[in-house]
Amino acid sequence: MKRLSILLITICLLLPEAVSAQRPQRDKKRDKTEIVRPQPTYEEMLEKLSELKHSETTIEKQLSEARELFSAGGPGKENLGTRIMELEKQLFSLREELDALSARINAMEQEQGYSRPATMPVTTDRTPKKAMLTANTYFRDNMPADDYELLAKAQSQETAAAATAAEIKSNYDRMAILLSTYYIVDKGPQADSIYNIIVSLADANETLAASLANVWNSIFETKIYSYNYILDKNGERVLLEDQERQMNNLRLLESEINGEYMYSSLARYALEKLLITGYETRIADMAGLSEAVDSLGSLVPPTQHIDDFFLKKLDTRERMFYDLSDVELVKPAKYANTNRIPQVEIFPRGSIYRILLGAYSRPQPISIFKGAYPMSQETKADKKHYYYAGGYATLEEASAAAARLKKQGFRNPQVVAWHDGVYDGAASGQSKNLATTGTVKYRIEITGAGDSLSRMVRDAITNQAAGKEISRLVNAENGETMFIVGSFNTKALADTLAADITAADPSLNIKVVPIQ
Repeated sequence: MKRLSILLITICLLLPEAVSAQRPQRDKKRDKTEIVRPQPTYEEMLEKLSELKHSETTIEKQLSEARELFSAGGPGKENLGTRIMELEKQLFSLREELDALSARINAMEQEQGYSRPATMPVTTDRTPKKAMLTANTYFRDNMPADDYELLAKAQSQETAAAATAAEIKSNYDRMAILLSTYYIVDKGPQADSIYNIIVSLADANETLAASLANVWNSIFETKIYSYNYILDKNGERVLLEDQERQMNNLRLLESEINGEYMYSSLARYALEKLLITGYETRIADMAGLSEAVDSLGSLVPPTQHIDDFFLKKLDTRERMFYDLSDVELVKPAKYANTNRIPQVEIFPRGSIYRILLGAYSRPQPISIFKGAYPMSQETKADKKHYYYAGGYATLEEASAAAARLKKQGFRNPQVVAWHDGVYDGAASGQSKNLATTGTVKYRIEITGAGDSLSRMVRDAITNQAAGKEISRLVNAENGETMFIVGSFNTKALADTLAADITAADPSLNIKVVPIQ
């Protein structure tokens, strides 16, 4: 599932109210049901510019990694060269888009007087440098000494957590590059060498992900407990209730992404860090800790670029090098008493199709198979002897070969298959795991907001559904703008967010709509 970068949500907190763009003129020649996308606002173009710059940095990093591997002269050098050319092409196209977008932004700034907001540099170390929130007498005076010591320790561990997350991403990027080469090299030492590196990186990341989970869970639980203790002691019921509501929604969101990404602990770290940072800013503001407020405000949230943390799954399993061969009738026959038909090779993953020439209660003389080559055989649990011919990647190829064998005198050649190591005598051509589940998802539709959502509505979406995609459409028939948030796997989270949006702006029309 492709998600919009979290940048489209979190950076809204740093920008002034969106400047509305004029609605596009309706084209009477358009079909009434056609959806027209409006011209982006100045703020949206700035967000896109930041997103493209991040993509540029990511591709540059991948290109540097690929060039380093290429220079090392290891296996798959030719394929790495192809990968380098692909990345260079992507980088060229991206920079062209960046130049065009920058020109549009500069024109708007000169013609309409827009002023670009200041941005903070992105750093791996997410810890404030000017003033720690917890390093002051306010927390020491409001907490038991033992609890404050635990809070200070949790704060000191934040840098290590951020460094671990960055290392996971770095290893992941290298695995992605190596896998692109691994899947196109031929069987042999080259493939084995590349795969050994992939396994090493995958094992390292599993260890790092577990370490991140342990460290961050301790940090998160300690901070939540400490901040709730202080709020409760000072009678801040409104903030406590708000925090409890946000925690409930966070758990719903985490349940939605569980198992969806390669490293769940990395995704949880991003979401929970976002919640903690917002929580700390409110507490610092409440306590009048102005220096801490400034320091927290200068941070780039770890979820600003969600792709850094919501990593799609990579298939790091070892490749199956199938022996695919079309069956032929050869003379003289390849098989004899001194060169027997080999045992069939069964692969634990993927699909392979063969032609069943017959199943017999006792072994058959090789001569009855008319010189068919290649062949394989096995004895199944029913004590029968099964004889197969050829090996094919698709059902269509195997079916064509079976039809040809029937014309050549074989009585009843049948296509059979193995899917992930499981025998399929009917050769359906589909793995049972591919059946659709028909799971219903949900999305939120918002109308009545005009051309842009208000700051309060954007804040509600950021706080309750970080990472969810937001899109804006214009109906060509009536010119009405609709904002769509989602999708959601659970109706409970969608309903909760819908209620929060309604509370933020009761004038909006909000609907939770089921989708397939």
